[in-house]
Amino acid sequence: MNNKQIDVLDYTIHFRSLYKDGIIGELFHIVRKEHGGSLLTPVGHIYGFIEPASLYSESFWKIIIDIREEVRYQIDSQLTHVFVKSAYKNKLKFTLTKLFESESKIKRINPQFPEVLKDKLIESGYCVSPISIQKTIGQKSYVYSNVKFNFDFD
Repeated sequence: MNNKQIDVLDYTIHFRSLYKDGIIGELFHIVRKEHGGSLLTPVGHIYGFIEPASLYSESFWKIIIDIREEVRYQIDSQLTHVFVKSAYKNKLKFTLTKLFESESKIKRINPQFPEVLKDKLIESGYCVSPISIQKTIGQKSYVYSNVKFNFDFD
């Protein structure tokens, strides 16, 4: 199974490798034009593999979403912008914008994306539940998971 794609909300994933025990894909934000066609903005990569069972959990799919540091998602307009220095004619404006940007207010991708991605991967048959999803942005990591660990030693 190679070169498949799935749409998740306003994103599309182009799978480069798609096997029963692992996936690798590119993540794009997609804007569909009124009169046909679309605009794709690359926002990251997706990797997935089956994590083997351990003493505390059964085996599960681990999905890692690696988001580009420069990506900004605006919830109200549902648009993705790539925030890079070379796009600014005025380098001072870039520096000031970056300086006053609050990290807590920045959204890299649609906040509903991990939950909908989980459902789409299961629905498409590429993965089975349980799925653990880790979102990595630059050097920071955020985890969404429906994996249950058993710490009861009785």
